[in-house]
Amino acid sequence: MIVVEKVKRKIKIRIADNEFHVVSSEEETYSQVLAAAVDRNIRDICKNARTSVTGAAILSALNYCDELNKSTRELEELKGQLSFYLDELVQQKAAYQELVKENRKLRGDLAVCRHRLREESATNRENEPISPAFRPMRRSIAVSESEEAAEDE
Repeated sequence: MIVVEKVKRKIKIRIADNEFHVVSSEEETYSQVLAAAVDRNIRDICKNARTSVTGAAILSALNYCDELNKSTRELEELKGQLSFYLDELVQQKAAYQELVKENRKLRGDLAVCRHRLREESATNRENEPISPAFRPMRRSIAVSESEEAAEDE
């Protein structure tokens, strides 16, 4: 795995008529977009709350902390749901694998029954009565064989 280290650079941003120099490994446009969002937020608070820039900056920071806290909580809830769904998926996969095993066993049993029925049919060609155990199977096997032939087509 190749690890690419991001280069840190000094970026000039402007928030609430104050110039700041920040060091970031992000692209300059990303830092400018963040600064513009903070600037808008502070200016909106100053207009609506009639407070100083410092007070607006504090309220802005409080708003962003609130958003971060709520987002973190929501992320944790989503991680919990994802974990639950993954556990459920593992259980369903195990159940599916058990059903596949059972299906294989039943197909093997069916093949044995068909073979026995063919053997008995061959020995009873002179219209001897079929064993009572195979009478119901003969009908269902004939239906199954026609279904398999249709599936193979």
